Amino acid sequence: MPAPSIKISFLVLLLPSQTAFAEDNPSRLIPPARVDCSYDHLTSYTGKVVEYQRMADHTELHIATDWGTLETVRLPHTKQKDSAALYLIEGKTFEPSDWQRVEISPGRLQQGVRAAAWVCSDNQLPVIDWLPPKE
Repeated sequence: MPAPSIKISFLVLLLPSQTAFAEDNPSRLIPPARVDCSYDHLTSYTGKVVEYQRMADHTELHIATDWGTLETVRLPHTKQKDSAALYLIEGKTFEPSDWQRVEISPGRLQQGVRAAAWVCSDNQLPVIDWLPPKE
């Protein structure tokens, strides 16, 4: 008599606002719901933020990507009273109080901060998802 086999199934629950990976390709990220362009007009740059400027009218990031490139992303603040509304943090809504998880002081980035920048080729504003170092 053959030994009984045991099937183990894993269920992973991903909330729509969290960064997720595509089921058919685990190295491919699924964009957050706030990204509003088709996948064929979308790119993402994920990696360590190596240079950062947050000014009154824009934020500029230089990201050393996980794929070995250096990418610059500029996010204008033109129609936003509070620039925090333009960001996510770990896939969730970014609150003004989250700046302390990203910056040492206004305009000065904490050591080891990473980001995923979602950039549409149709001139929509990029979506920046901050990935602060684990505490």
